[in-house]
Amino acid sequence: MKIAFLIALVCILNILTPAKVKAYAEYTANSDYNRMLKNTACVELPQNPVSKKSLLFLSALGFFSSTNKAVIKPSDILTKEEALSIILNSAGRQQDAFVRAEKLEQKRPSGSKLVKPYNYLYLGYIQLAYDLKIISKKEYQDAMAQVQPGFKEHQKMTEDLIKKNNEIVSKAVYEGRPYSYDDLVFVRSAPATRQEVCRWVVLTFRIPQSYENLARLYPDYDKIDSKFLSSINTLLKNGAIVGRSDGYLHPDDYITYEEIGFILYNLKDYILKANGLKKEAAEINGIQRYPDKMVITCENDSGDDISILLFPPKQDFVVITDQKAALASLLQQGDYVELYVNNKNQVVLAEVLSKAGTVSAKGVITKIDSKKNTIQIKLSDGKIYNLQVSPKATIYDTRLQKMVKLSDLSAGNMVEATFKKERLDSLIILSYQDQDINRVQGTISLISNDRIILNTNGKPVSFLLSPDTVYIDRGDFTRVLSRNDFYQGMKVLVGQYCGYAQYISTTFDERAEDVAYGILYEIDANLSYVEIYNQDGVKKSYRFSKKLGLKVIKDGRAASLNDLSQGDIVYLYFNGDFIRSITARTNSQTKIAKIENLKKDPLTGVPQKIYLNIDGRVYGPYDLGDDVEVVKDGRKAGLKDLSPGQFVKVTGSFFGMSANIKKIEISTNEYVKNIYLAKVSIIGGDLYLSDVSILRNNKFEKLYDYRRFKIPSDAVFVVDGKRQSGNFSLQNFSAVVITKDRFSQEVPGMIFALSKGAYSAVYGEITGKSADAVFLQGEWYNLNQNSCIVSNGLLSNASLKSGDEIIAVTDGKNLIVAKYREAVSKPIIVRGEVLEISDLEYIKLKNYVYLDKQNGWQFVSTPVVFSYDTQTVFCDVYGLNSPKDIPGLLNKSVYIVHDGKYAKTIIDASFGGYIVVGTVGKNGQLVNPQYHDMITKTWNKITTNPVLDLSGAVLIDASGEIAQVLPQYGDEVILLVSQSDFDLNKATLKPSVVIVNY
Repeated sequence: MKIAFLIALVCILNILTPAKVKAYAEYTANSDYNRMLKNTACVELPQNPVSKKSLLFLSALGFFSSTNKAVIKPSDILTKEEALSIILNSAGRQQDAFVRAEKLEQKRPSGSKLVKPYNYLYLGYIQLAYDLKIISKKEYQDAMAQVQPGFKEHQKMTEDLIKKNNEIVSKAVYEGRPYSYDDLVFVRSAPATRQEVCRWVVLTFRIPQSYENLARLYPDYDKIDSKFLSSINTLLKNGAIVGRSDGYLHPDDYITYEEIGFILYNLKDYILKANGLKKEAAEINGIQRYPDKMVITCENDSGDDISILLFPPKQDFVVITDQKAALASLLQQGDYVELYVNNKNQVVLAEVLSKAGTVSAKGVITKIDSKKNTIQIKLSDGKIYNLQVSPKATIYDTRLQKMVKLSDLSAGNMVEATFKKERLDSLIILSYQDQDINRVQGTISLISNDRIILNTNGKPVSFLLSPDTVYIDRGDFTRVLSRNDFYQGMKVLVGQYCGYAQYISTTFDERAEDVAYGILYEIDANLSYVEIYNQDGVKKSYRFSKKLGLKVIKDGRAASLNDLSQGDIVYLYFNGDFIRSITARTNSQTKIAKIENLKKDPLTGVPQKIYLNIDGRVYGPYDLGDDVEVVKDGRKAGLKDLSPGQFVKVTGSFFGMSANIKKIEISTNEYVKNIYLAKVSIIGGDLYLSDVSILRNNKFEKLYDYRRFKIPSDAVFVVDGKRQSGNFSLQNFSAVVITKDRFSQEVPGMIFALSKGAYSAVYGEITGKSADAVFLQGEWYNLNQNSCIVSNGLLSNASLKSGDEIIAVTDGKNLIVAKYREAVSKPIIVRGEVLEISDLEYIKLKNYVYLDKQNGWQFVSTPVVFSYDTQTVFCDVYGLNSPKDIPGLLNKSVYIVHDGKYAKTIIDASFGGYIVVGTVGKNGQLVNPQYHDMITKTWNKITTNPVLDLSGAVLIDASGEIAQVLPQYGDEVILLVSQSDFDLNKATLKPSVVIVNY
């Protein structure tokens, strides 16, 4: 009975309770869209997707228009008056500034009117900033006094005032007294600093002040002027400012458009309120297009219906994405957008938050599978997404400020992902300064290869470590440490997100005088002392107490004194006079150096100390122990084989001016690396080559870039036929440069230069020979003591004879250098299906085709087998892969570049059935293009000059190696284009493989 009564009561209440009525809003577009779209065209967009959106947002609303610049670059620095004008424009005060500028101009005497924006309009903004109490009376008076009739006079006045400010600062520093920001002249045309802009923004938008001192966590906290501290803390609290990539705030550095864009974009709610705009997030349900109008229907987050009526081309609105600005026609059903609507119910701007069906999420990468091209992302709420990486997915690293590949990702990276139906379309690796990173202070209880456990107020907290966890000193990202520098009991600051440590930093309260570090020389457990060479090369001894005990950690693991080795880098931590803990890491490095001097035992003559010239600086003396291994010509040698002037590869532990040397390899035969024809200049200690041609495949080929080499002390210069010594200069001289391979480094060996005239190349057979001359191509050329012959890869004394085929360089009379002509075979390129693979032994293809430059792809039905090993290069459209992944190619179709037997390169890319040849012209266009038709087997001319789109293309040079440099102007290229990408009606051509100068 009771149950029946309750059911009846519920039914009555449902009838009496009115259902929620859906609200309905109707918006229109605006007629000012063309001007807004034009505003965005003047901004050069950076790679960073977040920066793109912020600059597009601000420029579309006209906030940059007062700068009167034709082109705005993200890295451009703003003046104080430019920054103030943009901030006040963002606050909707543009008209107020114009009115004040007009009034100031009317007060000016006849004949002294200012017509230039740098004087006229900006004074209106200065007046407005003073009226709103954004700048002080002194700053206002300084700025209003800075008026000159012409641009040059105004510029000179600005430079003089900046110089005066620098003198004020220098004098205060010299006299050891403090100085205030207010002591300086407010120079309105001088660059604005980051801390100034913070203050102006907070005062303009009346942002509630934050008194939490977040700025103290930054290493350059002391650089913040007290006048600006509260404003910086306020913006840090609001996430509107972060440190730069090095972890510093740089409050005194000049601000760029990208940085002011970041600040204002993160204060979007204040900007919208100031400009009478409201924002409404909505999903587009439908788009109806009629001959004279367009209707967009949406549903907002509250479930209310919205209808937007457009009458293109009279009325429309600008739409911005993380890539570009466009019009409403860009939108699609399912797009999730933020609408910006004025008080007339007109949509003035829309921002795409996510495309139709896409999801944006912030989290950390927990798994990466390069073979399957998949990643797993964990969000802060614990939700996990398994995503397939699209071949066209963009991956941008805000830390490096550039695009990267899937192989560059690591588990633990903090990312923002955009994906659709579990397919990843874009990924942004976020910086270590991201506002959502949680900072945790504590003492290390445990640190291992994959995790760190902190004791925070008596409670253990654990975080995972990743390959990209960065270890830094005192919050300074330029002072990078290693995991081995952190030990149990150490106080640290951990920046973590979703359980992964993004960075670990030593804390600010650790005193430097309690730490000593250097290269370990000796430990005596009986006498209880440790002896090290510090970074100044000075030997120091420190005591430890057996009674108090000594904690030792090496390479991140608990160890004992017996585990430490001479040459380890050690950090000694003290309690009073005694060492209480030692952290150590193995430290083996290799240096290329020249022996400057040796100190020998007077009795035995064996070297005991060595002075090394490393990169032009002399280090030492370094001790040479009896256990130092010496190698010469690949064989064991002794310390007595060392002599001043030799070039050596030294392996050991180096730390500042100290070293512990383990091995010395002596350079003997140094093979010729390259021969260049060029214009050369000496600048400092460097040799610069311009207008360069390189000897390659028996001929000199033009290079479209320059070369720069450090000049080694043994380089030989012959100028106008005479060997040079001491100081001399070369300025744009014609030259022949012969470089050598010294421990896999290219270094100049001999440089022949002419102050007048030029060198030229001669190719052919020697048809005549005398004692001091050769007859080549109808001319006699003299041989002298400076003439060089390259034989078997070495500079030699071999004599030329009749019948030798050579490539020679002459000055018109004398033969400078000659090299014997070599047989050159081109690599062969095939494509086929992988039938069998034996790991690191062979790979077999079936149904393969080989590339014939004249006749296109030629089919072969019989299988072919190539050997391969760890030196075989394996790559795909994403970049280089490990040879370990080659067995995974079974049953796939791949390209193989081989020499008949050995697979030099294996490429996993789409089949380029269409072969296009041509020459790279200016602006990346293909000049004189032709294509080979797979059906008719004929070559056909292409009437246009398509632009090359090399994104995702694999580049191969003439020797069959993977090329790292894009094709240059004048290069001959063979393009392998897939059938889906081959369209002669398109202005661009997108190959899957490019072969350069084949």
